[in-house]
Amino acid sequence: MKRNILIAVVCCVVLSLAANAGTLSGSVKGAQGQSVVYLQAMQAAPAAAPTQAYKIDQKGMKFVPDLLVVPVGATVEFDNDDAAAHNVYWSSISGNKKLGKNLGTFPSGQKGTFKFDHPGVVQLLCNVHPEMSAYVIVTPSPYYAQTDQILGDYFIQNVPDGKYQAFVWHNGKTTSEPVTVAGNTKIDFALGK
Repeated sequence: MKRNILIAVVCCVVLSLAANAGTLSGSVKGAQGQSVVYLQAMQAAPAAAPTQAYKIDQKGMKFVPDLLVVPVGATVEFDNDDAAAHNVYWSSISGNKKLGKNLGTFPSGQKGTFKFDHPGVVQLLCNVHPEMSAYVIVTPSPYYAQTDQILGDYFIQNVPDGKYQAFVWHNGKTTSEPVTVAGNTKIDFALGK
């Protein structure tokens, strides 16, 4: 009997959360190429640990993709699919040099992994090939999207109603502003020159 009541309560909570969730959409203006839009709740509830696999290849003397967005707690696999050895390191996460890391040098066919436990912007570099760079954007919540490269449009689905700080990252720069999501909400962002 108690178990049935518990199941009923859980179902009601899940249904009420689904009923109070919508889509945040819009566009990022004044930027050429891809941007990232992500949300941080003003009153953050703990997010579930990510289960999705995330991967960056080192192929053709490049990091592929050169922009990866992951939630906090995600593990990223770094594969070396080139004939040459590659290194993966970052000097900081959003300027915090204490969070810098050097994963070492991997010969062809080898890989390394890292779990990102801190939100922020990570610029990946290879100390063997200084022309190689990429970004990992570690978001504080599962509510994020990469924009369309041409129009700058974005869609973040299943966002619970509430107040958030919205962040827009583009080419190494991040701006933010407060937003309120209520059902399906449209917000456009304008980046300065």
